[in-house]
Amino acid sequence: MNDQPNSVGRFFDSLTDDYTATIERCFPRYREMLWALLDYLPESHAVDSILELGTGTGNLTVLLAEKFPDATITAVDVSGESLNQCRQRLGDDHRLDFQQKDFRNLAYDDESFDLVASSISVHHLTSTEKQQLFRCIHGWLKPQGTFAYVDQHAGATSDLYQRHIDNWHQISSAAGSTDEEWQMWMQHQQQHDHHDSLGDQLRWLNEAGFEIVDCPWRYLLWTVLQARKSPRD
Repeated sequence: MNDQPNSVGRFFDSLTDDYTATIERCFPRYREMLWALLDYLPESHAVDSILELGTGTGNLTVLLAEKFPDATITAVDVSGESLNQCRQRLGDDHRLDFQQKDFRNLAYDDESFDLVASSISVHHLTSTEKQQLFRCIHGWLKPQGTFAYVDQHAGATSDLYQRHIDNWHQISSAAGSTDEEWQMWMQHQQQHDHHDSLGDQLRWLNEAGFEIVDCPWRYLLWTVLQARKSPRD
């Protein structure tokens, strides 16, 4: 039995109490990347239903709830403790449906959501699993729906990828991250993360059926991608 989803959940459970502070030390321009994910969403299409993949403690969830005050949000994460923290932050909001599930086991009706969003979670899937998820998301989205996510991506070459890692280490150290904290992230990355290149993921989104695919923001490994489904023929 594959224990990876459970071990990923346990890792983030251990960070929950100080998750946001840890992320901002270790992930350069974290707030800016969330801003970019939201700011570049199309304004011509109403958003009444949202699926968030990898909710964590709710940093993106809070922003989505503020930006779309009338939308329902299905918040999915493998970590139950992180979802509990998110519930506490957002209070008793009838618009939210919290689901403790793994991405590989999701099933929704076709054309269920106007927006699917995710922050630094898709990289836990293998290349094949990402492609399968992209095809599923395309089906779950309504016509003109949008899939927007920020995540870590490999470089097109091994030397570019290593340069990303080296610069990331320098910047996070300058922001106050300790050597122990850095080693914790690197061990987690080696055990659980699957970084595919930007070029590959753009191609997979196109192959999944999305009409418009773009990269509105990028810094080192972190990239915001947006894919739009075509209107109904």
